Amino acid sequence: MLNTGSAVAAPTLPQPLAAITTTRPIIFGASGDQAGSLSAKSGAPLAVHAYGKLSGPVPGGRLISMKPTVTWHTVASAPSGSATYSDIVRWADTLKGRSGGPILFTFSHEPESHASDRLGSSADFVAAYRRVHEIFVARGVNNVEYTWNMTAYAFKVPVGDGRYAAKWYPGDAYVDNVGADAYNWFDCGAGNGKWVALAQVAADALAFAKSHGKLLVLPEWASQRGSQRAQWLKDARNWLLANRGDIRGVFYYTPPAAPKGSCSFALTTQAEFDAFGQMARDRANFGG
Repeated sequence: MLNTGSAVAAPTLPQPLAAITTTRPIIFGASGDQAGSLSAKSGAPLAVHAYGKLSGPVPGGRLISMKPTVTWHTVASAPSGSATYSDIVRWADTLKGRSGGPILFTFSHEPESHASDRLGSSADFVAAYRRVHEIFVARGVNNVEYTWNMTAYAFKVPVGDGRYAAKWYPGDAYVDNVGADAYNWFDCGAGNGKWVALAQVAADALAFAKSHGKLLVLPEWASQRGSQRAQWLKDARNWLLANRGDIRGVFYYTPPAAPKGSCSFALTTQAEFDAFGQMARDRANFGG
């Protein structure tokens, strides 16, 4: 089980980036190792969500996730001159030097999931997130949007659940965008055999974002394979357009076409590529 803890009060910090105007299109992209293939099949360039380890190279991308290679406590308590501190500084300086518009930046995505149990408690995560933010600010990084990235499920569980999103929230002063990984699992993974629309999967995350005056990002979103997936994408497009002013970016998760286990999120049929491509080519509403 995940350990939880109470987040300490946030000190006064520079204000987050100003909210993006509703005239801007939703950043539209792909997350995963098949992003280039999906771009080719959809007939339009896609923004990329890339992952990199704290101790490794800083990848390129419009959305970049830093994966910690040490515990959150180690990040939170990293003194100047330590290896962890130097890695954070290297990330900060690298991102600061990049051009081409704001970079969406995520630290330790899905911290509440079981995959992150070894990293520490919710209090540890909040302290680590704030420490990374603090170092970035001190290094003069002003071209990133801090995107806090949970699973969509974390916004649906009750208050007493260790995964409850608010327990992991770093605070308004540290967050520009609220991120949620939103999946229609259907008959695999966490699914229960029911087909669930993106509107239903992401609704609670959107409500949380709006309640904090933030925009929503879907760093990962996808549907399990099935005869309804093309229509699922069309319905997703309608929901995204209906909430366009409250959504900053969405990145479809594109694993290898060959499924691992029972889950297969990669698009495979022409109808699915057509439905996805309708969004990718609509540059007025879905940009790169």
